Amino acid sequence: MKQRLWVLLAISTAGLAISGPSHAQTRLDFHLYPAVSSGPLDPAWRPDGKAITYAAQGDIWVIPAAGGTATALTKGPLYYSEPVFSPDGRTIALTMEDNEGNYDIGIMSAQGGLIQRLTSGVQQDFAPAWSADGKSLFYVSRRDGSGLDILRIDLATKAVSEVAPGPGNQYQPAPSPDGRWLAFVAPEEGFNGSGSLWVMPLDGSGSARLVHHEESSYRLKPSWSADGKVLTFVSDAAGSFDIAAAPVAGGDKFRLTHEAADEFDPAVSPDGTQIAFVSNRKGNTELVVVGSAGGSTANWRSVSITNKVRPYAMGTVRGRILDETGTVTPARLIVKAGDGRGYVEEDAFHRKVPNTGVHYQHSDGTFEIQVPAGNVSIQALHGFEYAPADESVHVDEGGVAEVELRLSRIADPERGGWYSGDLHIHDLHEGRFGLTHEKFFAQLEADDVRVANALIHMDGSKIMGRWDDLTGAPSPLSSDRTLLRYSEEFRGRDGHVALLGVKKFVMPLVGGAGNTPYASPTLAIDTVEEARAQGAIANFVHPYNGPVTEPADGAGIGPVLAALGLLDSYDVTSVASLEGPTTEMYYRILNSGIRLAATGGTDNFSDVWFDPSGGTSRAYVRLRDGEPLTFENWIAGVKAGRTLGTNGPLLFMNIGDAQPGDEIPQGRGTVTVHLSSIAAVDTVDLIINGEVVKSWKPSGTGPEWTFSTPVDASEGSWIAVRAVGPKSPHLGDAGAFAQTSPIYIAGEPVINAEDARFLADTARALWTRTEQRGGWSTAEEKAAYKDGIDRAIAYYERVARP
Repeated sequence: MKQRLWVLLAISTAGLAISGPSHAQTRLDFHLYPAVSSGPLDPAWRPDGKAITYAAQGDIWVIPAAGGTATALTKGPLYYSEPVFSPDGRTIALTMEDNEGNYDIGIMSAQGGLIQRLTSGVQQDFAPAWSADGKSLFYVSRRDGSGLDILRIDLATKAVSEVAPGPGNQYQPAPSPDGRWLAFVAPEEGFNGSGSLWVMPLDGSGSARLVHHEESSYRLKPSWSADGKVLTFVSDAAGSFDIAAAPVAGGDKFRLTHEAADEFDPAVSPDGTQIAFVSNRKGNTELVVVGSAGGSTANWRSVSITNKVRPYAMGTVRGRILDETGTVTPARLIVKAGDGRGYVEEDAFHRKVPNTGVHYQHSDGTFEIQVPAGNVSIQALHGFEYAPADESVHVDEGGVAEVELRLSRIADPERGGWYSGDLHIHDLHEGRFGLTHEKFFAQLEADDVRVANALIHMDGSKIMGRWDDLTGAPSPLSSDRTLLRYSEEFRGRDGHVALLGVKKFVMPLVGGAGNTPYASPTLAIDTVEEARAQGAIANFVHPYNGPVTEPADGAGIGPVLAALGLLDSYDVTSVASLEGPTTEMYYRILNSGIRLAATGGTDNFSDVWFDPSGGTSRAYVRLRDGEPLTFENWIAGVKAGRTLGTNGPLLFMNIGDAQPGDEIPQGRGTVTVHLSSIAAVDTVDLIINGEVVKSWKPSGTGPEWTFSTPVDASEGSWIAVRAVGPKSPHLGDAGAFAQTSPIYIAGEPVINAEDARFLADTARALWTRTEQRGGWSTAEEKAAYKDGIDRAIAYYERVARP
C-alpha cells in the first residue's frame, strides 16, 4: 500500500536540535554561549590588580598581569569558561560545560581544586558575576528553551531569585562596584540588534534605564569603571568590534580601539587605570592590556604567556593525514583525550558541531597537538567521498606519539561527472576568530568542497561579509580542485533566497526589515529577475524549520516564486531547516507541475566556534560529458536539475542512461540506485509523484550498496529517491539525509490537485499575514506584492482543476 511521504519523513528531524537540551539553535547559541578556544577569552582581574584569570583550552588559567607563567586551575572531563574573582580574591566563579552541552555555574578556590556546582538541570546557566559584597552571584539562565533571564543565587542559602526576567533576552550582568546598580544587555523596543546597555537599581527602587543604544551583536559585555561613572563595552558600530566607553548617566559613546580586527571581552582593572581584553588581530585570540583611555596598538601591551603549568601531565600527538595515493591531505581533525575533552593545535580554530557535540579543527594535513598523557583517539574526515580515518595511541608524559591517518575512498562521483558544492556558506559572521580569506579557503579544502558559494548578506543594517568580495569572478584563491565564488543572499521577512552567480549586488539586500529604510514587505520578484539578468540562479534556502500541517505553516516566498517560475533550486537539506517538512513542501511543488532542482546548503558561520563546517549540507551536480569544472558549468547543472542534495549519503539513481534532471519518453524500465555513505542509513525510498512505492533497508556494514526495481510510471510523472538515517558523529546535521532531483517522464505533468490547492492556500495565508502586518511605503508596492500573490494563486488553482 502506498504511503504519503511525509508520514515517513517524521523520522527525519535533521536541523537545529543540539546536543543536550533540545531547542532551536539561534544566533544566541552561536555567539553568546561560552566558547572553548585555543586562545584566551573572558579575562577578569584579581582584586589586587596583580593577576588576570582567563579561559582557554577548556581550562581556567591565572597569569601575572605583567605576563609570564600561566597556571591552569582546572582539568577535564568538563570544559570551563567565564572565570571571575570574588571581591576578596579568594574564590573564582565560573561556567562549567559537560559533554552533553549543558552549562552550569560553579565556584572554586582561587588556588584551584574541587569545584562546587551551584546550578544543575536542563536549563542553560552561564555568565556568572559577583555581587559587590561577595555573598551572591548573578548569572544568566535559559530556563524555557528560548529567552534569557538574569537570576541571583544566595551562596549561603542557595536560594535563587529573579533579577531581570521578562520577554526577550536579558544577559551579561555586571554589578556596580558599590553594589547599587546592575548593568546588563536587553532589547530596546523598536530597534534591531541583540540588545542595548541598561542599568537598574538593585534595591528595587526603580526601573531599568537606557544607557546606550546601538544595533548590537551579543558582544557588549559591560564592565564598570572603579568610580562607577563609566561603562566600558564592545561596540561594532564602526564595522569591526572595538572597545568603547559611555557615561553611565547617558551621553556619547567614545571609541577606545580602532583596529580593523576585533577586540572583545573588556575588563576594567580594579583601580580603573587599565582594560584587559582579547584581540583576534593575529587570527587566534591574544590577551592584551591598554590604558583605560584606549589608544592605537602602539599603546597596547600583550600579556605574554611564556610558560604553562597544568595540574595534569601532558604529552604530544604528532601526525599527518594521507589520501588513497599517499599524498598529505587537508582534513577535518577530531582529537579526543582520555579525560573526555577535545583538543586542537596551539593556534588552531577550536570548533564544535552543535548537533553532535563533536569538537574539531581544520588541518592542513599535518598536526602537532598537546594532550593529557594517556590514551588519545584521533579521527580525520575529508568530505563524504572518504571513509573517516581512525587511530588510537597512548601518549606518555612528556612524550611524543606519532600517528598516520590514511583516508580510503568509498566513492568517486567525479568519474560520472558529479561534483560537490555548498550553495550556502558564510565566511564572516561576527565570530571571535580572526578568519582571513586564506584560512576560510583552507576550511573548504579540508572538507573537500569542490564549489563553495559564500553568501554576503545583511542582518538589519549590518553587512555580514566584505563588500569588496563580490567581484563576479571566482576568488583568486580558487584552484582546479576548489572553486570559491562570492554571491548574495537576499533576506526577506518571509524567506531567504540565494542569488548564485551575481556579478554585482542587487540592492537592497533585505526586504521587510523592520526599523530600516527597507521595511516594505516584498516577494523579491524584482530582485530575482535582476539577478537572473546577470546570469545568476535563485535558490530557496533553509525552507522550513517546523511542521507544515496547515497552509499558514508553509506561507512564505518560496512557493510563490516557484509558481512564478523564479526559482531554480531548493535546498532540501540545511542545518538551519528540518528535512522532513522541507522535503514535504518540495514534493508539493513538484506535484504542481513545477520542475525544481534538489540541492543542499549548510548555512554555517565559518568564523563562529559553535557551528559545523562548510559542506555539512551540499549539492552534487552532474556536468555534461566532457565539460570541465567551472562555476558557470556547475550552476548550469543546478539549473538543469542534474543534482543531489545531501548531508552525507551519496545517492545516485538511473533508469537506463537517464539520471536526475533528464527527461525520458516513457516510464517503464528499471530503476537502479547506488548508495555510498560514511554514516548509517536506515532506509532508501523510491518516490513517484510524492508517493513511496519501494523501500530498501541497507544491510551489512557497507559503505556501498546497490538496489534495483522495475517501475512503470505514467507519462508526466517524476521519479526520485531519498535516503534517511540517524544522527552520526561523522556528519554535522541531526540525521543523515539525501534527496535526488527527479527523472521526469515526458508528457503533461501529473498533478496532485490536493497539493496544488494547499500551495494556493499558503499564498493566501501569506497575503493575509502580510496585509495584517502592513508596512508598505507606497500603494504601488502593496499592489505589486498583491499581484505576485494573485499570480501564484492563479497558477496553483489552474493546475489543480481536473
